Amino acid sequence: MELFGRHELRAGMDPLEITLRDQKLVITSAAGAFYYKRYIADALKAESTIVSDEKGVTVGVFPVAPLLTPAQVAQNVYVRFKSPVVVDQRSDVVLYTKIPIEIGVYRQSGEEELLIDAFSLAGQKYALYGAPEAGKVCRFTEAEASATKDGVLVEKYTEALVRIRVANEIDNVIKISKVIIPMQGVVLDHAQDEAWVPGGIDMSLDTAFGKDIVNVRLSGTKVKKGDKTSAQRREDTLVFMMDAGY
Repeated sequence: MELFGRHELRAGMDPLEITLRDQKLVITSAAGAFYYKRYIADALKAESTIVSDEKGVTVGVFPVAPLLTPAQVAQNVYVRFKSPVVVDQRSDVVLYTKIPIEIGVYRQSGEEELLIDAFSLAGQKYALYGAPEAGKVCRFTEAEASATKDGVLVEKYTEALVRIRVANEIDNVIKISKVIIPMQGVVLDHAQDEAWVPGGIDMSLDTAFGKDIVNVRLSGTKVKKGDKTSAQRREDTLVFMMDAGY
């Protein structure tokens, strides 16, 4: 059974249990309500009561951008490559890497959804990108970069595959050691419990007014606005301007 996806619950049902490594999600039905609880070992870490005038409810368990735990302190993911990537001048290449993910639990009803729990199966790291007085706090990870999907080992339930198109429009050979990916509201795709960032990430290196500029753009990626609970997803674009230095 795939753990990621929508789970239909009915009144009077047997308890639904989903085990994700050391964490167990349990949903029970009693007295006209549904009770959600998450445990690590025998310790209760989160709980919610779901009530409805319908005989059943839907709960979704999905991979989500790694920005929610332990608190929402970042909007971007900082990926430092374990080995730098050298790209020729005036060339266009595709790389694959990975980012950490978290798991979100949603109460879903029609076209609406509400996040009721979020957790991570791996430890979180954060780093400051940029100057101390004006930098951005980012979720940090180190990962390999490869010219093929098979060159990146993506771990289920903790990581998602990322495709990056690098367009080097300058006249110099460059060495890329990191990428900052804007992830606020990004909806991850999944199948057979594997996750990936839909669409593509375009990393464009160019020159303007004698200065190198680096734009990271998520195009064709599904984004939900933070002030909406609607599950209806639309195409959107996120952009992050990196400092020269790659």
